[in-house]
Amino acid sequence: MERQIYQARWVFPVNGPPLEDGIVEIEGTRIAAVYGGAHSRAIDLGNVALVPGLINAHTHLEFSQLRAPLEPAAPFTDWIRAIMKSRFETEQPVTERIHQGISECLSAGTTTVGEIATSEESLRLFNADSQVPRAVVFRECLGFTPDRKAGQEQVAAEFLEEPIRPEALQRLFPGLSPHAPYSVHPDLYLNLVQQARDQGVPVAIHLGETSAEYDLLERKEGAFVDLLSELGLWDPEILQDGMRMTDYLAPLAELPAALAVHGNYFGPPEWEFLQGAPAISVVYCPRTHHYFGHPAHPWLTMIEQGINVALGTDSRASNPDLSLWKELLFLREICPQVPTELILECGTLAGARALGFAEETGSLEVGKAADLALIQLPEEAGGGTGSDLLLDSRSDVARVMLNGVWIN
Repeated sequence: MERQIYQARWVFPVNGPPLEDGIVEIEGTRIAAVYGGAHSRAIDLGNVALVPGLINAHTHLEFSQLRAPLEPAAPFTDWIRAIMKSRFETEQPVTERIHQGISECLSAGTTTVGEIATSEESLRLFNADSQVPRAVVFRECLGFTPDRKAGQEQVAAEFLEEPIRPEALQRLFPGLSPHAPYSVHPDLYLNLVQQARDQGVPVAIHLGETSAEYDLLERKEGAFVDLLSELGLWDPEILQDGMRMTDYLAPLAELPAALAVHGNYFGPPEWEFLQGAPAISVVYCPRTHHYFGHPAHPWLTMIEQGINVALGTDSRASNPDLSLWKELLFLREICPQVPTELILECGTLAGARALGFAEETGSLEVGKAADLALIQLPEEAGGGTGSDLLLDSRSDVARVMLNGVWIN
């Protein structure tokens, strides 16, 4: 295959400063060179930026058929009731919904995803097709009462035994997702984390998503007690007295990689713990966070303290679409003081670190996979730096390259 050589108005390697009139050379499926300058055989892509393929570190593709977020957004437990109702009433086959989500992610520049799955279908779909994003597919497990433990542990074990084609072994990995403190028995949680540790796979858990989680753990009261009581699941003996969010973070520190998804209400105790637990990444879902009306997210504080913060869209149950690019634009809108390069890193290399793909993708470096997003930049008569233009509200994903092949 002839080497592909592209010139763009701006190239954002992420592991280094932006390159004006940058060149990216691709040999087969790999990046062969990245530099500023010129090349006689380069294809000039015009007024665009080349960035690494985006990384959506947290989504639920089974809800990809939804045309708008579910309501009400508050209180959160009413939204959970809407989720349960949606799952019960949806007639479209789950494989079709997941296909929709995969296609939407790709068209929006996402080349790697962290998917939360309630069946084996996601893993099988990512396994069967080579023109899909890289993925870690986390099998969600739920069971707040003791009688659910054995069954959910068996579900997890069978999921981790699902065969993966040799051709997919470098781009697809299984993981486990004990859902959240309010939906997973503490013993089941510890057993699932141990299963993941034994198998060397990552774990994702929703933590600190709402203040009601703290009411539940620390005082055994609040909205989640009401919801669990309504479902016939509440037993105050299930939780120890005075539990803390760090009780759920601590087991994750012993894994090769783990995701603390959301962290909307993490504060100094969680930050201090995470500083000493580099295997744990926090996944911030900006527009979902905004939809639920939470206070300002502490993502910048955590980054300043050396904690890896990746980005996700969450699902269409709380977001109008699955565009990670629009998450970056939203962050630019609400945090204009934050450097473009940092926002882009959160949506690329930080996500690769979180999902265990940092050696393979997340930045434009020689030897890494040729996963790229081509961003159409706005026309500016007065010029402007790449950092000014990249996250301009008029910029958008125009094309996507996966393993050295343009897929649209």
